[in-house]
Amino acid sequence: MKNNYKFAVLGTPIEHSLSPEIHRIFAEGCGIEIEYNKIDTDKPQLKNTVKRLQDEDYLGFNCTMPLKSEIVGLLDEKFGQVEFLNVCNTVKISDNKLHGYITDGDGMVQGIRYNGFDVENKNIMMLGAGDTSKAVLFALIKNRAKKIIILNRSKNNLDSTKAQFCGIEFPTETEKTYPNPNPTLKFELLNIENLIKNIDENDIDILINTTRLGMKGFEEHPDFSFIDRLKKNSIVVEAAYNPLYTQLLIKARDRGLAIIDGFWMLVYQGVLAFEIWTALKVPDEYIKKAHNIIKR
Repeated sequence: MKNNYKFAVLGTPIEHSLSPEIHRIFAEGCGIEIEYNKIDTDKPQLKNTVKRLQDEDYLGFNCTMPLKSEIVGLLDEKFGQVEFLNVCNTVKISDNKLHGYITDGDGMVQGIRYNGFDVENKNIMMLGAGDTSKAVLFALIKNRAKKIIILNRSKNNLDSTKAQFCGIEFPTETEKTYPNPNPTLKFELLNIENLIKNIDENDIDILINTTRLGMKGFEEHPDFSFIDRLKKNSIVVEAAYNPLYTQLLIKARDRGLAIIDGFWMLVYQGVLAFEIWTALKVPDEYIKKAHNIIKR
């Protein structure tokens, strides 16, 4: 088994990153030791930093803001959604070549599944239309959501996402059990009127927030009264994890709804990256351990 497991996360600012702690727990579960470094890197330094990682025999690295689009131009091979979305957060280095993946969206779906729910054949409302939102939207479509309603405050981003995704088709090998893998997509501006209207008209099963609202530094307090209109078996999912319990999750929890915090997406996108790099399977108990330790 390979002993030189060296990884990194690149971005700026980077000191807040929890990735080293998460990946060390995964390594513990797989019985290996790793080196995982935080390297503060902005766009002008990216090429030189990546070359240094290649020269120093790193096996892979993560990219966070503001490098998720910038890294795409350096890739030798693009997997999954990278070509379509033009963003990448996980790079595997093999034979000195850069192989790019995006694990954010699939990480969100896997986190939802770990908590006992699924997106297949569900009506989903998603708040946000940025890069993270697009990765989540792609994963929801791929995993056969029934209907997805995207609400966003910026009309430009909303229109851009609509133009990119309308008409996208995913082939399926299971047409007998699920005849329509391509969900109904609906795009509207994010305001209280559209929230209430779409909840009342579309029997929402899952509400996903991928906006910055509620994150540290963006503690705006919009009208969350729309939560009261969700049905009692709806679940509310956050992409943000700082603070762990955003105002949206607190409101949903007080209503008695199931909630899934943003650490699950963070942990599971890391699981997928770790497994891409190492070809090792992270045990479920260590996924839960990573979530619990980072949450504390």
